[in-house]
Amino acid sequence: MIDASILVPTFRHARLLPIALASALDQEGVAIEVLVVGDGVEDATREVLERHADDPRVRFFDFPKGARNGEAYRHQVLAEARGSIVTYLSDDDLLLRDHVAKMLVLLEDADFAHSATAWFEPSGLLRFHPWDVARSEFGELMREGGNAIGLTATSHTLSAYRRLPFGWRTTPGREPTDRHMWLQWLAQPWFRGVSSPILTHLQFPSQRWGGLPDTERAEVLAASFERSRSPGFREEIDALLADAVRRAGEKYRLEAWRSAREIGALASTRTWRARATVLSLLRRG
Repeated sequence: MIDASILVPTFRHARLLPIALASALDQEGVAIEVLVVGDGVEDATREVLERHADDPRVRFFDFPKGARNGEAYRHQVLAEARGSIVTYLSDDDLLLRDHVAKMLVLLEDADFAHSATAWFEPSGLLRFHPWDVARSEFGELMREGGNAIGLTATSHTLSAYRRLPFGWRTTPGREPTDRHMWLQWLAQPWFRGVSSPILTHLQFPSQRWGGLPDTERAEVLAASFERSRSPGFREEIDALLADAVRRAGEKYRLEAWRSAREIGALASTRTWRARATVLSLLRRG
Protein backbone atom coordinates (compact mmCIF):
# COMPACT_ATOMS: atom_id res chain seq x y z
CA MET A 1 0.00 0.00 0.00
CA ILE A 2 1.26 3.47 -0.91
CA ASP A 3 0.69 6.12 1.75
CA ALA A 4 1.29 9.20 -0.37
CA SER A 5 1.69 10.30 -3.97
CA ILE A 6 4.10 13.25 -4.05
CA LEU A 7 3.35 15.29 -7.17
CA VAL A 8 6.25 17.44 -8.42
CA PRO A 9 5.45 19.86 -11.27
CA THR A 10 8.59 21.00 -13.09
CA PHE A 11 9.48 23.30 -15.96
CA ARG A 12 13.03 24.67 -16.21
CA HIS A 13 14.73 23.98 -12.88
CA ALA A 14 17.18 21.22 -13.74
CA ARG A 15 19.69 22.44 -11.13
CA LEU A 16 17.12 22.60 -8.34
CA LEU A 17 15.00 19.55 -9.12
CA PRO A 18 17.52 16.89 -7.94
CA ILE A 19 17.61 18.44 -4.47
CA ALA A 20 13.83 18.72 -4.26
CA LEU A 21 13.51 15.08 -5.34
CA ALA A 22 16.03 14.00 -2.72
CA SER A 23 13.82 15.52 -0.03
CA ALA A 24 10.75 13.73 -1.43
CA LEU A 25 12.50 10.37 -1.48
CA ASP A 26 13.82 10.83 2.05
CA GLN A 27 10.47 10.57 3.88
CA GLU A 28 10.58 8.58 7.09
CA GLY A 29 8.28 5.72 8.04
CA VAL A 30 5.96 5.93 5.02
CA ALA A 31 5.58 4.38 1.57
CA ILE A 32 5.56 6.97 -1.20
CA GLU A 33 5.54 7.37 -4.95
CA VAL A 34 6.90 10.48 -6.66
CA LEU A 35 5.04 11.70 -9.74
CA VAL A 36 7.12 14.22 -11.69
CA VAL A 37 5.00 16.25 -14.12
CA GLY A 38 7.18 17.74 -16.86
CA ASP A 39 5.62 20.83 -18.43
CA GLY A 40 7.76 21.44 -21.52
CA VAL A 41 11.07 20.52 -19.87
CA GLU A 42 14.47 20.70 -21.47
CA ASP A 43 16.95 17.79 -21.92
CA ALA A 44 18.74 18.72 -18.69
CA THR A 45 15.60 17.86 -16.72
CA ARG A 46 15.25 14.56 -18.57
CA GLU A 47 18.83 13.73 -17.60
CA VAL A 48 17.93 14.35 -13.96
CA LEU A 49 15.05 11.89 -14.18
CA GLU A 50 17.21 9.29 -15.95
CA ARG A 51 19.19 9.00 -12.71
CA HIS A 52 16.03 7.65 -11.09
CA ALA A 53 15.12 5.26 -13.91
CA ASP A 54 15.77 2.23 -11.68
CA ASP A 55 13.80 3.59 -8.73
CA PRO A 56 10.25 2.17 -8.89
CA ARG A 57 9.03 4.97 -6.64
CA VAL A 58 9.67 7.63 -9.30
CA ARG A 59 7.49 8.10 -12.38
CA PHE A 60 8.17 10.81 -14.95
CA PHE A 61 5.45 12.24 -17.19
CA ASP A 62 7.05 14.20 -20.02
CA PHE A 63 4.44 16.56 -21.49
CA PRO A 64 4.91 19.37 -24.04
CA LYS A 65 4.51 22.91 -22.67
CA GLY A 66 0.91 23.38 -21.59
CA ALA A 67 -1.24 26.40 -20.83
CA ARG A 68 -0.21 28.48 -17.81
CA ASN A 69 1.66 26.16 -15.42
CA GLY A 70 0.44 22.94 -17.00
CA GLU A 71 -2.23 22.48 -14.35
CA ALA A 72 -4.32 20.24 -16.62
CA TYR A 73 -1.41 17.77 -16.76
CA ARG A 74 -1.54 17.43 -12.98
CA HIS A 75 -5.12 16.25 -13.26
CA GLN A 76 -4.14 13.65 -15.87
CA VAL A 77 -1.33 12.34 -13.68
CA LEU A 78 -3.48 12.17 -10.54
CA ALA A 79 -5.79 9.82 -12.43
CA GLU A 80 -2.91 7.33 -12.09
CA ALA A 81 -1.98 8.16 -8.48
CA ARG A 82 -1.98 5.28 -6.01
CA GLY A 83 -1.40 6.98 -2.67
CA SER A 84 -4.08 7.44 -0.04
CA ILE A 85 -3.08 11.10 0.10
CA VAL A 86 -1.53 13.54 -2.37
CA THR A 87 1.29 15.84 -1.29
CA TYR A 88 2.79 18.52 -3.51
CA LEU A 89 6.37 19.67 -3.94
CA SER A 90 7.51 22.59 -6.08
CA ASP A 91 10.77 21.84 -7.85
CA ASP A 92 12.55 24.61 -5.94
CA ASP A 93 11.37 23.69 -2.42
CA LEU A 94 12.06 20.95 0.13
CA LEU A 95 10.06 18.56 2.29
CA LEU A 96 11.26 17.76 5.78
CA ARG A 97 11.58 14.07 6.63
CA ASP A 98 8.35 14.01 8.65
CA HIS A 99 6.18 15.94 6.16
CA VAL A 100 4.22 13.02 4.74
CA ALA A 101 3.83 11.34 8.13
CA LYS A 102 2.47 14.54 9.67
CA MET A 103 0.09 15.11 6.73
CA LEU A 104 -1.25 11.55 7.05
CA VAL A 105 -2.17 12.22 10.67
CA LEU A 106 -3.85 15.55 9.85
CA LEU A 107 -5.85 13.97 7.03
CA GLU A 108 -7.30 11.20 9.16
CA ASP A 109 -10.20 13.56 9.93
CA ALA A 110 -9.92 16.08 7.08
CA ASP A 111 -9.92 16.34 3.29
CA PHE A 112 -7.32 19.10 2.92
CA ALA A 113 -4.34 20.05 5.08
CA HIS A 114 -1.35 22.34 4.97
CA SER A 115 1.89 22.86 6.84
CA ALA A 116 2.47 26.16 8.68
CA THR A 117 2.35 29.07 6.22
CA ALA A 118 5.93 30.31 6.29
CA TRP A 119 8.69 30.80 3.72
CA PHE A 120 12.29 31.93 3.48
CA GLU A 121 13.41 35.26 2.08
CA PRO A 122 16.71 35.48 0.13
CA SER A 123 18.11 37.22 3.23
CA GLY A 124 17.59 33.98 5.13
CA LEU A 125 14.74 35.38 7.23
CA LEU A 126 11.74 33.12 7.78
CA ARG A 127 8.44 34.90 7.16
CA PHE A 128 5.15 33.74 8.69
CA HIS A 129 1.76 34.72 7.28
CA PRO A 130 -1.10 33.58 9.56
CA TRP A 131 -3.63 31.36 7.81
CA ASP A 132 -6.13 28.79 9.07
CA VAL A 133 -8.05 26.97 6.35
CA ALA A 134 -10.44 25.58 8.97
CA ARG A 135 -11.85 29.05 9.70
CA SER A 136 -14.54 30.42 7.39
CA GLU A 137 -13.11 33.95 7.72
CA PHE A 138 -9.98 32.87 5.90
CA GLY A 139 -12.15 31.37 3.19
CA GLU A 140 -13.77 34.77 2.75
CA LEU A 141 -10.33 36.38 2.64
CA MET A 142 -9.21 33.96 -0.06
CA ARG A 143 -12.32 34.65 -2.13
CA GLU A 144 -11.42 38.34 -1.96
CA GLY A 145 -7.94 37.67 -3.34
CA GLY A 146 -5.83 36.60 -0.39
CA ASN A 147 -3.79 33.41 -0.05
CA ALA A 148 -0.82 32.26 1.99
CA ILE A 149 -1.01 28.53 1.23
CA GLY A 150 1.76 27.55 -1.15
CA LEU A 151 1.75 24.42 -3.27
CA THR A 152 4.49 22.66 -1.32
CA ALA A 153 2.65 23.17 1.98
CA THR A 154 -0.46 21.40 0.75
CA SER A 155 -1.84 17.86 0.98
CA HIS A 156 -5.25 16.27 0.50
CA THR A 157 -6.79 12.84 0.33
CA LEU A 158 -6.96 11.28 -3.11
CA SER A 159 -10.56 10.20 -2.53
CA ALA A 160 -11.65 13.78 -1.78
CA TYR A 161 -9.79 15.07 -4.84
CA ARG A 162 -11.80 12.69 -7.01
CA ARG A 163 -15.00 14.19 -5.61
CA LEU A 164 -14.12 17.67 -6.92
CA PRO A 165 -16.11 18.91 -9.93
CA PHE A 166 -12.98 19.66 -12.01
CA GLY A 167 -9.73 19.05 -10.16
CA TRP A 168 -6.64 20.79 -11.55
CA ARG A 169 -7.47 22.79 -14.69
CA THR A 170 -6.02 25.73 -16.60
CA THR A 171 -6.29 28.88 -14.50
CA PRO A 172 -8.00 31.78 -16.29
CA GLY A 173 -6.27 35.09 -16.92
CA ARG A 174 -3.48 36.02 -14.51
CA GLU A 175 -5.11 34.56 -11.42
CA PRO A 176 -2.64 32.63 -9.20
CA THR A 177 -2.90 28.93 -10.01
CA ASP A 178 -2.72 27.68 -6.41
CA ARG A 179 -5.44 30.05 -5.20
CA HIS A 180 -7.69 29.08 -8.12
CA MET A 181 -7.39 25.44 -7.08
CA TRP A 182 -7.86 26.03 -3.34
CA LEU A 183 -11.04 28.01 -4.02
CA GLN A 184 -12.48 24.94 -5.73
CA TRP A 185 -11.90 22.99 -2.52
CA LEU A 186 -13.46 25.69 -0.35
CA ALA A 187 -16.58 25.75 -2.54
CA GLN A 188 -17.48 22.16 -1.66
CA PRO A 189 -20.16 21.77 1.02
CA TRP A 190 -18.36 18.70 2.39
CA PHE A 191 -14.96 20.44 2.68
CA ARG A 192 -12.98 19.72 5.85
CA GLY A 193 -9.71 21.61 6.17
CA VAL A 194 -7.00 21.61 8.82
CA SER A 195 -3.89 23.72 9.34
CA SER A 196 -0.73 22.46 11.01
CA PRO A 197 0.91 24.58 13.74
CA ILE A 198 4.36 23.25 12.78
CA LEU A 199 6.52 23.61 9.69
CA THR A 200 7.20 20.41 7.74
CA HIS A 201 8.37 21.97 4.47
CA LEU A 202 10.88 24.62 3.43
CA GLN A 203 9.60 27.07 0.84
CA PHE A 204 11.72 29.40 -1.30
CA PRO A 205 9.13 31.30 -3.38
CA SER A 206 10.06 32.08 -6.97
CA GLN A 207 8.48 35.51 -6.57
CA ARG A 208 11.30 36.34 -4.15
CA TRP A 209 14.08 34.02 -5.29
CA GLY A 210 13.48 34.06 -9.05
CA GLY A 211 15.83 36.97 -9.64
CA LEU A 212 18.82 34.96 -8.46
CA PRO A 213 20.74 32.65 -10.83
CA ASP A 214 19.86 28.97 -10.50
CA THR A 215 23.44 28.15 -9.55
CA GLU A 216 23.11 30.32 -6.46
CA ARG A 217 19.63 29.02 -5.67
CA ALA A 218 20.90 25.44 -5.99
CA GLU A 219 23.67 26.15 -3.48
CA VAL A 220 21.12 27.51 -0.98
CA LEU A 221 18.77 24.59 -1.56
CA ALA A 222 21.55 22.00 -1.18
CA ALA A 223 22.80 23.64 2.02
CA SER A 224 19.24 23.78 3.36
CA PHE A 225 18.71 20.11 2.54
CA GLU A 226 21.85 19.06 4.40
CA ARG A 227 21.00 21.29 7.33
CA SER A 228 17.45 19.96 7.50
CA ARG A 229 18.77 16.40 7.82
CA SER A 230 21.18 17.20 10.64
CA PRO A 231 20.50 16.37 14.33
CA GLY A 232 18.60 19.07 16.16
CA PHE A 233 17.02 20.64 13.08
CA ARG A 234 13.46 20.14 14.35
CA GLU A 235 14.28 22.27 17.39
CA GLU A 236 16.00 24.83 15.14
CA ILE A 237 13.10 25.19 12.69
CA ASP A 238 10.58 25.32 15.56
CA ALA A 239 12.55 28.18 17.11
CA LEU A 240 12.74 30.01 13.76
CA LEU A 241 8.99 29.60 13.31
CA ALA A 242 8.27 30.85 16.83
CA ASP A 243 10.34 33.97 16.13
CA ALA A 244 8.59 34.47 12.77
CA VAL A 245 5.18 34.18 14.50
CA ARG A 246 6.26 36.78 17.07
CA ARG A 247 7.38 39.20 14.36
CA ALA A 248 4.15 38.66 12.41
CA GLY A 249 2.12 39.32 15.56
CA GLU A 250 4.00 42.59 16.16
CA LYS A 251 3.45 43.62 12.55
CA TYR A 252 -0.30 42.98 12.59
CA ARG A 253 -0.68 44.63 16.03
CA LEU A 254 0.99 47.81 14.76
CA GLU A 255 -1.08 47.75 11.57
CA ALA A 256 -4.26 47.42 13.65
CA TRP A 257 -3.12 50.33 15.85
CA ARG A 258 -2.42 52.55 12.85
CA SER A 259 -5.77 51.65 11.29
CA ALA A 260 -7.55 52.47 14.56
CA ARG A 261 -5.80 55.86 14.70
CA GLU A 262 -6.77 56.65 11.12
CA ILE A 263 -10.40 55.68 11.78
CA GLY A 264 -10.41 57.74 14.98
CA ALA A 265 -8.97 60.76 13.19
CA LEU A 266 -11.55 60.42 10.43
CA ALA A 267 -14.36 60.10 12.95
CA SER A 268 -13.12 63.20 14.81
CA THR A 269 -13.02 65.17 11.57
CA ARG A 270 -16.56 64.13 10.68
CA THR A 271 -17.80 64.98 14.20
CA TRP A 272 -16.17 68.41 14.03
CA ARG A 273 -17.73 69.07 10.63
CA ALA A 274 -21.17 67.96 11.87
CA ARG A 275 -20.93 70.28 14.87
CA ALA A 276 -19.84 73.18 12.67
CA THR A 277 -22.80 72.56 10.37
CA VAL A 278 -25.26 72.51 13.29
CA LEU A 279 -23.81 75.76 14.74
CA SER A 280 -24.02 77.43 11.34
CA LEU A 281 -27.67 76.45 10.97
CA LEU A 282 -28.46 77.69 14.50
CA ARG A 283 -26.83 81.03 13.79
CA ARG A 284 -28.86 81.41 10.62
CA GLY A 285 -32.00 80.59 12.53
